[in-house]
Amino acid sequence: MGSSDYLPLRLKDVARENMSVYDLVSKPSAIWPIFPQAADRIPFTKDRFNSEFLPILLMWYILGVLVQLPNTRRLRIAILPLMGVMAWRAGTLYDYDPSPEPGNNWISYSVCWFLSFVMLRATDFAVSKQFKRIRWSILPEDASKEYTVQLLGAMWNALDLIWNARGVGWDWGKNIHVPPKDGGDSSPGSATSASGHLESFVKVQIFFDFVLFAQQSWTLYPSDTLPTLPAGGTIFDPTLSPVLHYGKVVMMTFLCPLGLCCSFQATYNAVAAFSIAILRQKPEQWPPLFHAPWRAESLADFWGTRWHQVFKRAFITCGAKPGFKIAGRAGGVIGAFFVSGLMHDFGTWGAGMGTDLGAITFFFTMMGVGIAMEVLFTQSTKIKVRGPVGWAWAMVWMFFWGSLIVDAWARRGLIISKMSPDEYRPALYWAKVVQKWISLHGEPLAQ
Repeated sequence: MGSSDYLPLRLKDVARENMSVYDLVSKPSAIWPIFPQAADRIPFTKDRFNSEFLPILLMWYILGVLVQLPNTRRLRIAILPLMGVMAWRAGTLYDYDPSPEPGNNWISYSVCWFLSFVMLRATDFAVSKQFKRIRWSILPEDASKEYTVQLLGAMWNALDLIWNARGVGWDWGKNIHVPPKDGGDSSPGSATSASGHLESFVKVQIFFDFVLFAQQSWTLYPSDTLPTLPAGGTIFDPTLSPVLHYGKVVMMTFLCPLGLCCSFQATYNAVAAFSIAILRQKPEQWPPLFHAPWRAESLADFWGTRWHQVFKRAFITCGAKPGFKIAGRAGGVIGAFFVSGLMHDFGTWGAGMGTDLGAITFFFTMMGVGIAMEVLFTQSTKIKVRGPVGWAWAMVWMFFWGSLIVDAWARRGLIISKMSPDEYRPALYWAKVVQKWISLHGEPLAQ
């Protein structure tokens, strides 16, 4: 049975049990059986790319072309379900990990996460009004309005639209915050050339490996004395005193977004270098990705300006707008974060150990709840959440709920991910050098 046949059958099974909304939230395993069992997936091979992934990418590109042309919305909406079925099949039918050994499931996680993101953006392309490129378009302002000319221009501009999730140079990107480029080439993401982005890529990758090494070193794994721990480990250590226990939880929760910053930044630098060097784009089309998130003075400041805004447009279209129609402004904010949680949950399912609505989707939903609370506080007191108190509030709220999502990822083996061969990991090389130095000089120092 194919995965496309599996979904409606499982939905019927869930419906027959007359589950309430509370049941679905408190017992996420009740709804997630609509997914096939991860163990039933078949290995993905390179020869399947043309039949499974190429059509998805092609339809995504076609939607990117059509959204620039007038009177195409019905056609765009007609394409979307077919693309969704194929994305579902590609995400749930295949196992993308090269081997069953621990540490390799991050590849399947990344594929499912990427397919979710593609479908969110494709939905935005399908339902939105016509997009217009207002800077760096291949068509001059006085270009002919002849359909053939406009079509050729849209085909070229669609290449940028696919890469360009923040709408830099597009009319729909005006409301998405872009950090100022004031750091020079030394700041990650502020490079003014392809070589600058490559240099930043190398630096960030090295730093990322040290962050990942720290996470892997401090995660508590199953042992003879603690055999019941999850296979991937946990950030909660019952062997420590309360002070050390919670201190470790805070540190591990901090390392996770730090590692994510590095991962996103390195990917961004690589794509920017390719786009500038090969596609001949302007460096101005690739402004900084982050805006000093550690300086956020509120949750709204962190998620609305400081953190990367790559997903913002898709979350607004697919989550905020429906949520606003249901529950007003608060519903819109929470709806955007709820969709974000579902995207991350589907990616986590790809790792092969199920999802965790009560930790992953719940974390993102609580970020929306926190922002709604800030709005309510400001409306009630006429005092804006900001300054040191706002910073402390935002950090406490994110770290408290963040520990749940970090542990959920740890338990599913994502922290022990082998993203690079051990022989090419600078952190492991450094650890071996330190170990050797201690073995040679440790005893004299102890004396």
